Amino acid sequence: MAQPLDLIACPVCHRELAAEGDRWRCTACERRYGGDGSLDLTPNPPPDDDVRRQWPLWERLQENFLAAATAVPEHSLSVTERPDAEAFARFCSFAGTVLDVGCGTQRLPTYADTSSCRFVGIDPLPGEPERAFEFVRAVGEYLPFRTGGVDQVLFATSLDHVLVPRRALAEAQRVIRPGGAVNVWFGELDREKRNGAMARVRAAAARVLGRAGGDAEPPTQPDYIARLEQPEGAVDKFHVAHPDARRIEDWFADVGLELRDVERIDYASGCFMRGVKRA
Repeated sequence: MAQPLDLIACPVCHRELAAEGDRWRCTACERRYGGDGSLDLTPNPPPDDDVRRQWPLWERLQENFLAAATAVPEHSLSVTERPDAEAFARFCSFAGTVLDVGCGTQRLPTYADTSSCRFVGIDPLPGEPERAFEFVRAVGEYLPFRTGGVDQVLFATSLDHVLVPRRALAEAQRVIRPGGAVNVWFGELDREKRNGAMARVRAAAARVLGRAGGDAEPPTQPDYIARLEQPEGAVDKFHVAHPDARRIEDWFADVGLELRDVERIDYASGCFMRGVKRA
């Protein structure tokens, strides 16, 4: 699997890493990374209290996400032709070096365009052993990349999975060049739109179960979800919280990103927001 070795740095102090066999050592803070044959640059335990005290919650949510993505990938991953994924790709207009934070476990996300840019992904889960893009295991709150080394950062339905979204956006702002963009895709979950979105989810479940020989009409909550437990402190079985557009705009301002574009689509109540790093 290709790895972005020219871009990586310590996710904690952002200094140079040195290879030591199949592991890596920070030349400044002496933290060590690696394990299980993949390039794993997740700082464990996390160095900051706001992330560390929620780490067990995050681990439980990751277990749930992996179970769901394995059971019916179409529900959790961009692995099929989807109008929201296609719309997000158009919104981003990929160019230069693009970092996808929370890229998922699939070989290549539907929205990715490796022909128009250098596409790099991070995810805490190892996922497919042969991905169609450069990949490193990591988390959004501690991006293992040099400062100012990429042109775009994506949070494609992943910002609501991180423990401290403001910290993740600050990291995204750090790693992009002046004038670079952070593009966020999320679902707007006010009551009216949520009802419509869930109807589409149930319809998608019916199609998937139908192909698998199941009932044409799925239960309100598919069995694989019903079996999972919702961890205390999470908004549901997969997400830490669901920030709205106003909250994300405030976070952009806090971390030095200027809101440039907002686009809403009907499918699954999708909303795209672009913040640009001030020069």
